[in-house]
Amino acid sequence: MTTDQMVIELKSVTYDLISLLERETDGIRTLDISEYDRFVADKSALSMRYEQLVLKLRQRGDELKLLPEENKSELRDLQARFQEAARRNMIALKAAEATNRRMVDAIVRAVKDRAEEGCTTYTSSGRASSAPGNGYSQKQPKSTLSVSLNQTL
Repeated sequence: MTTDQMVIELKSVTYDLISLLERETDGIRTLDISEYDRFVADKSALSMRYEQLVLKLRQRGDELKLLPEENKSELRDLQARFQEAARRNMIALKAAEATNRRMVDAIVRAVKDRAEEGCTTYTSSGRASSAPGNGYSQKQPKSTLSVSLNQTL
């Protein structure tokens, strides 16, 4: 593959990566898990191809210097756009991660608070386990608490 062809492919891959990052950033609150998994797979494949092209082009530094200035300028501008899209995407992903963590922590706190009230919880085998009596009184029937967490959180 010639240097010019590699530059054209790098531009194409970079445009695709920017588009994907922007769509992921915009849709991060509304994507369902299967759609998000596709984003991750596409992003991984495009990122690997991008990295391969950049490494190969760096090895052809002398040939790159001979490219017309407009091509070099376009590559610099495209690189800046890519960096900005990646930065915004990282911020959105970190915010989503923090939100999920806070949500899980809130659920765990609520379950612990409720369990401390003396309600019945379920064992790992699905049986109800009631709070133990104090030895002088009979166990009082307690309300049950059932919690289900999505493991992908």
